Amino acid sequence: MESASLPLGRRHRGERRRSLLRPLAFMSLPMAILGLFFLAPMLVMLVIALQYGILSGQSGFTLTNFSDVLGDELYREVALTTVQIATAAMVIQLLLAVPLAYVLAFKAGRWEIPLLLFFVLADELNPMVRIYAWRMLLGREGLINSALLDIGLIEQPIDALLFSKFAVIVVLSTSYLTYTVIPIYAAMKAIDTNMFEAARDLGAGWWTTFRRVLLPLIAPGIFVALLLVYIPLFTDFASPALVGGTEGYMLGNAVNDLVLESGDLNGGAAMSMLMLLAAGVFAVIAYRLAKIKQLEQ
Repeated sequence: MESASLPLGRRHRGERRRSLLRPLAFMSLPMAILGLFFLAPMLVMLVIALQYGILSGQSGFTLTNFSDVLGDELYREVALTTVQIATAAMVIQLLLAVPLAYVLAFKAGRWEIPLLLFFVLADELNPMVRIYAWRMLLGREGLINSALLDIGLIEQPIDALLFSKFAVIVVLSTSYLTYTVIPIYAAMKAIDTNMFEAARDLGAGWWTTFRRVLLPLIAPGIFVALLLVYIPLFTDFASPALVGGTEGYMLGNAVNDLVLESGDLNGGAAMSMLMLLAAGVFAVIAYRLAKIKQLEQ
């Protein structure tokens, strides 16, 4: 009996070993691709950030690049401006995305798929075309100023509509709206609408239903939207460069100028690593908040 059970035990151990190795085998290729195209560039950027004089041939390792960025008052002001613009743009997008996603998920009916495709196709428009379209709308002689002058609401063009923080916020709010709507829409599609009826039967108004039922259920979608949109807002440099002027100068422009204008690869890499670290901290906080909202439902 013992000799008969031994091969069976070995067979069970072999099956368990294969069941453990099989997921690793499936994950090996994606992990290798992730390491090659994401982790390796991050490691290279970290090495560059820790060096000095990389273009002079007399390089060495130092933390000066990080201290220079953190200690520069100008960069602190640019970081504050970036936070203000990115946060304002993200809040506007969420205020627009939640009702839009609600209409798509629960009210659009047979127009749901066509409207969803419209959002996707609208995002396929070249970003530079969108930015220049906003310049035509917001400029001193643009359509908005012309319309306000024609109806007599203003006596002279409003210069603050373009080359300002306001212009950058407007452009960024519309540039990433699709990536804000779709994750929230996907979260809403998983909701059982009977929960809304139950809330109404219990006497809950629309605000209570939104705060206690809808918001906790779409928290994962909001978390994904924040990852997809809020973090890239910090690195955007095309919109601030074309419609922001000096008031809308952001961290993405600072990195661009350090690398391309000044040739300071070490400083640009250090600033990029600090932005990546800040993005990681924000992602952890957003994830925790999303879990708290789920637990409150």
